Amino acid sequence: PKKYQDIYPLNFETEHFLVFYAEGLEDVAALGVEVAEEIHEPLCELYDYRPDGKVSLIFSDDDDIANAATYFQSNKIHFYATSMAWDFRGTHNWLRNVVTHEYTHMIQLGAARKWWRAVPAFYVQFLGYESERRPDVLYGYPNRLMSWPLPSITVPAWLAEGTAQYQFDGSGYDYWDSHRDMLLRQAVLSGRLLSFDDMGYFGKTSLQSEEIYNLGFSLTKYIADHSDSPDVLRRISHRLANPLPVTADDAVRKATGRRGMEWYREWKADLERQYRGIQDELTPYLTKGDTVPVSGFVNLYPRLSPDGKRVAFISNQNRDYFGQSSLYIFNFDSTESEIIAPAAHGGLSWLPDGSGIVFARRGVRSSTGSRQFDLYLYLFDDKKTVRLTNGFRAESGDVSPDGSTLVLTINESGRRDLALAPMPDYRARKVKSLSREDLSYRLEALPHEQYYLPRWSPDGKHVAVACHRVDGRGVRIFAMHEQGERLVKEREFDGELLELRDPSWSEDGRSLLVAWDVDGISNIYRMDLESDSRERLTVVLGGAFYPDMRQGRLAFTDFCENGFRIRWADDATPLRLPRNSLDTNADERVPYASKIPRTTFDFDVPQPKGALYKPVFERLYWFPRIAFDYGTFKPGTYVLVNDVLEKLTFIGGFAINQKRDYDLFGLMEYRIFYPTVFAEYYNVQRRLTSHFEDSQVIVGEEGEGPNRRPVFDTYRIRFRYSLHEIEFGLRAPAGDGTEISLSTIYDSYNAHNRFDDETSIGITYFKGWAGKIALRQDRRRPGVASEINPRGGYKAYIEYRRANHLFYTDLEIGGDAVGLQEVYAPYNYDMLEGGAEKYLALPAWDHSLELRLRGGFVAQHVDPFFYLYAGGLPGMRGYSFYSLGGERIAVGTATYRFPIVPRASWNLWPLSINRIYGGLFADIGDAWNGDFDTERLKTDVGGGLRLQMHSFYSYPTALAFDVAYGFDRFSVTEQDRTTEYGREVRYYLTVLFSFYSPFSNYPDGR
Repeated sequence: PKKYQDIYPLNFETEHFLVFYAEGLEDVAALGVEVAEEIHEPLCELYDYRPDGKVSLIFSDDDDIANAATYFQSNKIHFYATSMAWDFRGTHNWLRNVVTHEYTHMIQLGAARKWWRAVPAFYVQFLGYESERRPDVLYGYPNRLMSWPLPSITVPAWLAEGTAQYQFDGSGYDYWDSHRDMLLRQAVLSGRLLSFDDMGYFGKTSLQSEEIYNLGFSLTKYIADHSDSPDVLRRISHRLANPLPVTADDAVRKATGRRGMEWYREWKADLERQYRGIQDELTPYLTKGDTVPVSGFVNLYPRLSPDGKRVAFISNQNRDYFGQSSLYIFNFDSTESEIIAPAAHGGLSWLPDGSGIVFARRGVRSSTGSRQFDLYLYLFDDKKTVRLTNGFRAESGDVSPDGSTLVLTINESGRRDLALAPMPDYRARKVKSLSREDLSYRLEALPHEQYYLPRWSPDGKHVAVACHRVDGRGVRIFAMHEQGERLVKEREFDGELLELRDPSWSEDGRSLLVAWDVDGISNIYRMDLESDSRERLTVVLGGAFYPDMRQGRLAFTDFCENGFRIRWADDATPLRLPRNSLDTNADERVPYASKIPRTTFDFDVPQPKGALYKPVFERLYWFPRIAFDYGTFKPGTYVLVNDVLEKLTFIGGFAINQKRDYDLFGLMEYRIFYPTVFAEYYNVQRRLTSHFEDSQVIVGEEGEGPNRRPVFDTYRIRFRYSLHEIEFGLRAPAGDGTEISLSTIYDSYNAHNRFDDETSIGITYFKGWAGKIALRQDRRRPGVASEINPRGGYKAYIEYRRANHLFYTDLEIGGDAVGLQEVYAPYNYDMLEGGAEKYLALPAWDHSLELRLRGGFVAQHVDPFFYLYAGGLPGMRGYSFYSLGGERIAVGTATYRFPIVPRASWNLWPLSINRIYGGLFADIGDAWNGDFDTERLKTDVGGGLRLQMHSFYSYPTALAFDVAYGFDRFSVTEQDRTTEYGREVRYYLTVLFSFYSPFSNYPDGR
């Protein structure tokens, strides 16, 4: 929860919890902790585990995101107040469900922890270096990097999410519903059910990730229901707590007597029998409507144009995530689809004359960094998008038939309210967006109620809106007050079946079209408002939602084999099914809604008075390091401490080897203000012993005859180098994927030389200040393969430094100081450096081209100590890092990537291999002083492999191996030493959490 809006949150304390909340969320926090106290004891008894301190519950309302996160190692849970309204989920009481879900994570994962909470993980690390180096540095640049975790918790995703949804018998806050069954049914029938190993980790598309929740819930429930042991979930969790690595398959076997894979196969066979029966029963009666020919698994919120010739909808065509949706138009005459506006969300509304479409878009507020919705309007004639609301947090809106009034929903404090606002004059040359002060009326929902998708009646006198109440979902109709100043509740349809949703009006205004779960599968019905009779209009195998009708044409969303599709029927007539089918009067099947546990929800909860937040610091966390660095064993540890709200965070680290070389660092961030205040300190010490011949002292001879030569005495010098750097400054987001930083850096490099006679001398050979301003952008198109194979967007950075440095040149006696004194040469210079990576999707499936360009220059002449370098792992891989240095650099790279195994789930415990890609690359560039000479440009080519994996189910692991060959042979002379470079094969290996990127290290990683 790294937000900047709630600078002074409130807090109070209960028997088992510390509660932190933003002002305005008093009722949310009070009810949330009451639920937590209610479920605490049953969950602790179920898993025979109790937290070792009070658990922190954090409630925020910065973002229009329905989510929560359990930091089980930190004994804290962060909740977003926004209730979930996601098309992959049904209707539950959000707050009670999410509190129980997340607290189950806290207890179940705690029960499965292998060792004490203060040590979340060990890290195994290895660093290898190039043999080539400058004469004034001790080691070459790194060419092999590995950092791999040994975590304290190894629980597969399906079990973690399955137990969190299973919760405990009698909780009643989560349950199997028609939405879950819809997703699981279509996955089984279409043959895309995830394998047992594939269910173990996330890192998938939104549809596949949601299936982990559903499959995990269903499989966990199946094991719990069919196992001989009533405490089977506890036993599995305790087996996973074994200090030695244990797979989920083995833990289930030891707890139940049967391998997890055996349970999976039996459960899968049972699902196939059940769902094939439903498919056989429904197939003769399925609706035969047409489908809009689009791809993607998100195609939602269809809205027919006023003339009925086009349909607008939201689609994530060729994207991996649900939120990557855009606004599309499908023309029924041409049967073609056209993208209208990117980054769009529903619901949608046409202007009465068909000249534009209102939609929602979630953007980043520059003042807080929060992600919130507002309404926008696309105008067809101008082919432009204008913003209608500013700061409303409005997720759906509808324009009145006369075009004068907007009805919209507003998200705030755990509710979605209904509101009215004047429609901005979109015909004006410059549209002025509405602010909250422009609202003409606001109907506040009851605590924890939600309004969705309001729709004006054709005469503009009524509004129908979907309503999520405490115990289900229904539809309400409001009448416009005579003066048009407010809405008056007129009718409510909750239905005995509770799952009534997505209302839209018939063209004559006498009936409503709704999505209704009558028999376990949601379908489209027409409700007559005078007689209250209903007519069924669709029969689908998945689920039908979001109906809209014009000119007798019915458009709706149908969940099909591979996700949501837009379908339409030109002759939507009422359907009458035989009694032995899934008719509304059939006795063979009952709706899922009727199986929902009838839990009493009491919202009249006392609200404790909160006190202003004072930093409450978590415990100190240790991450031991088992490290090997330049051929030595170098153990150490990382440490982490922060306050509960992560407004103040410190991360540090230390490692030391037998030579007493050590690395020490500390990073501090202070986030109470919008710009993050940060400070960083680094101290690196290295020791080296060198032996030299004393040409003035002969101690013997060697050899015979003319080959005889003197043997000189030798002496040694023990060097100790200590490098210090301090940086402090500000950084802040400057838009989506963009960060700007401003900082000051102080460096001091010291050397201490000790001789055989125990005399010594110490010098500071480099010191100085630098000011830095940097801008970084990561605009890669998000996707499941965006790390291993980005296929859209770009990354870029630019940095300017003003340096005032002093560099050692000699020692002198006298001057202002007693004894020896360093003589320095001043180097005051300006440096500008920048680069960009552009990612292009090639026509071949999943092939891509990456183009990289990096350049920079130092404006004044400097010592080679301050050079920019163009070789090695971050540059031209056919040459060593220090082979290409100068005051100016330019490097261009082209990389062609292609899939070898585009999608896999190969379990080589503790690794799961997910993807394998190959790559071919070519570099061209150089580093130089003075004028640019094209004849000196260096070139290389190479290839490599990338493996995208997961370790211990939860930790992303990226392995990359590159081989490169430099075509040019050249020599570099430094301090009377000449080194030959080029025309050799060079190797690079990295094993990290994500794939190494030079733009993640430049300029600060030089």
